Amino acid sequence: MKHAILFVTLILSSLNGYNQTVQDLFTSSDVKISYLGVDFSHVKLIGDFSQFEDAGQKSSVQIRDKYFPGWNKLILSEPDKYDIKGMLRKGEIFNDLDMVMDKNAEAGLEDMEAYNNPNYSKEDIEKYISEYKFSDNNGIGIIFIAECLDKNSQEAYFHFVAINKESKELLIHERLRGEPRGFGLKNYWAGAIYDVIKSIRNVHYKKWKRRYSN
Repeated sequence: MKHAILFVTLILSSLNGYNQTVQDLFTSSDVKISYLGVDFSHVKLIGDFSQFEDAGQKSSVQIRDKYFPGWNKLILSEPDKYDIKGMLRKGEIFNDLDMVMDKNAEAGLEDMEAYNNPNYSKEDIEKYISEYKFSDNNGIGIIFIAECLDKNSQEAYFHFVAINKESKELLIHERLRGEPRGFGLKNYWAGAIYDVIKSIRNVHYKKWKRRYSN
């Protein structure tokens, strides 16, 4: 009898994981929401990535090793400005950036510098997500996948993604443009991330809620 109860419990637990839906983002659901960070492992760097005030050109190695972790840590260290909880109207969101930090540290450099925006499709994003290995499969994961930082056009593109971590199903996908601003290379591109967060909070969240919460 005990074995039967355990088997049923495991089945129900599995089904609960797969039944996490997009509606859980817009209700008072107790489903765990985790912020997974900004995935720069597929980003393209377009144009002159020099530090401001003539401090010299920055190589893709420096961008990967210094700025990828720096941008992610900045979001966590300034939660009032980079307000992930406010963006999604959630009182609690767990931070779990280990996977993204590891992926960013291992990002290939051969094709990182580019001349054109790759304009990733939904299918591209689904492929990247299929390769993720979460520290736990509980709940919904929120992640930004960086597409390009374009110095020539003074713009950046990020894909906002909400994922059912158990099934790796794409719950929400939106390609968003951010406008960089600020002094210094770190703050300049962090400004683009801030712009995207602000646009979700002020515009896209309401649209998504109307589209998905019914």
